[in-house]
Amino acid sequence: MSMYFDFGSTGSTPSHDSSSGQSQSQEPVQKGGVRVSLACVPCRSRHVKCGAETPSCSRCLQDDKPCFYAKSRRGMRDKNAPQKRASMRETSRESPRSGPPYGGGHGGIYSNGGSSTASYSRPPSDGSLSPTSSISRLSGKGTSTTRLLDLYYNFFHKAHPYLLPQYHFRNRLHSDPESLKHLLPVMQYIGSLYALEVSSIELHAAAMSQLDVPNLPPNGFTVQMLLLTAIAVHCDGELEQGRAILDRAIYLALDLRMQSRAFATMERDPVLAESWRRTFWSLYISDAYFAAMRRAPMFTLHSIEADVEIPCEECDYEGIIPRSKTLDEYESRDFEDETPVFSSYAYLIDLVRISGSLLPLDTMPREYLESAVANADAMLVNWKLHLPKEKQSVVDKNEEIDEILFQAHNFLQILLVHIHRPLSRLYHSPIEKISHCAPPPPDYDTTTNEDKSYWLHTKKTLEAAEAAVNLYALPCSIINHTPLGICGIVLSTLANLSACAYVLTGSEWYRTRDRIRLGLGCLKTFSEVWEVSRRTEKETKQIARTVFAMPRPGMERAGVFGPPGGLKIWEPEVRVQDVTDLAVDWMAGMGELSYERLFNGVEQGGWHGIGNVSGS
Repeated sequence: MSMYFDFGSTGSTPSHDSSSGQSQSQEPVQKGGVRVSLACVPCRSRHVKCGAETPSCSRCLQDDKPCFYAKSRRGMRDKNAPQKRASMRETSRESPRSGPPYGGGHGGIYSNGGSSTASYSRPPSDGSLSPTSSISRLSGKGTSTTRLLDLYYNFFHKAHPYLLPQYHFRNRLHSDPESLKHLLPVMQYIGSLYALEVSSIELHAAAMSQLDVPNLPPNGFTVQMLLLTAIAVHCDGELEQGRAILDRAIYLALDLRMQSRAFATMERDPVLAESWRRTFWSLYISDAYFAAMRRAPMFTLHSIEADVEIPCEECDYEGIIPRSKTLDEYESRDFEDETPVFSSYAYLIDLVRISGSLLPLDTMPREYLESAVANADAMLVNWKLHLPKEKQSVVDKNEEIDEILFQAHNFLQILLVHIHRPLSRLYHSPIEKISHCAPPPPDYDTTTNEDKSYWLHTKKTLEAAEAAVNLYALPCSIINHTPLGICGIVLSTLANLSACAYVLTGSEWYRTRDRIRLGLGCLKTFSEVWEVSRRTEKETKQIARTVFAMPRPGMERAGVFGPPGGLKIWEPEVRVQDVTDLAVDWMAGMGELSYERLFNGVEQGGWHGIGNVSGS
């Protein structure tokens, strides 16, 4: 924040003549403040120190970036600037947030409040991002609208960064509110979900009413509104309606030819042009997510020819938009002497394209499945092997979570679970049918698979399930991740539950039980905002109660695989509808996990019949 404001005067009024000596003694501090305030726009956007040289600063010269300075709008030469800054600090103390409050009539002075350190908590005792006075409904006051937009950008935007950046959105809202009048209610509704003190009922009605507006303008902002609404409705548990709204957004985008490069390049505003590129590719990614959750054999946009350029990095989106790179450039990257690094969006788009060819595996006959899974695994491993080292971690160079890379790495692991589990020893228990996220069990008998490949698929499934859940243990608020990853958490947790039921023994059983707890904890956190997570958490806990009521592998059972008839020996005598009445509090029964006892007096087994995965 120090790059945006002159902190030379600490909230005091300008010095009088009687204190001229004191003013002179403070002059070096004021000069330092002015220099920071004169940071160039590229350095500001990247939050790095700027030398403030003119016409180009040393950092921009070194990085070969265009360098320019924004005209001062922050009162740097305004004689009332100290009083304004004091007022802003006072307001900030009364209503804590990660950035200065926005004055509705001054779009140009707004600074993005989206901080990577912002944390979410539903209890009213948490003062972060919460006003001192409770807001029970949208009152039409500017402070309420500002509050809801702050919540949207702080908690939802980073995982779905296709709308205009907050600073640019505020400016457009001030200069051209008509263009955003259908999009704004949906943003306000999503923002309200992250604040306990805000009633979402009227906001939900206002957001949904936009779908019924006659003659919605056929433009990119309407596509953004429909896409946002589809995600919100889907994550509120209305899966069919969410899919229908997403289809509506896709058809409108295709009518506008957003899949063509020309749609964005015709836009004079480079930031808005970048927003259109991001909107199309976000449609593409969401279409794939929705199709995977519904077990569809394909997603609509996978078969559409698109030459939209690749979105830029997030730091550039909020600063200077660089020259956009094309998919052709991305495809030829591996043949360059020095492999170029593309934006995080490029690698996520590539992975989603690969996923389009994996969706039909659900309906493939058993005799062709083994070779198809081998090809699919090769494509996914290939994607990972060709990642540049800058993209092999979800933590960026500023030591913050790159949400787009997070989605890519998480989606990779979920796809690996999806393709390998049907050929593994992680059997699909009939109780899994109660989960809306669980795939249907295979229509062939997996117990007859006696070849040596079963251990490979089991090992790959469990490694992927563990990696997918472990991503949520990174030092970042879980609620900031996309809610479209909720079903992925469930799939990973179900694979781990199957491992505890059928495969693991000893310390590995305890380790995997920890991963199950982590997965359930993630669902619980998401459930504080999204209805779909509340439902899936309940379903997954029902399955977990059944699993932990069963004998553990290697204890009181007949044989390694059970009888040829299938899995009946593994199932407890309980019907699906009776699971809720099962008198087993499995979470309480676990007690507090002691890592010491895992290696002291506990069987040091590992994977039953497989070996230890921890060394792999």
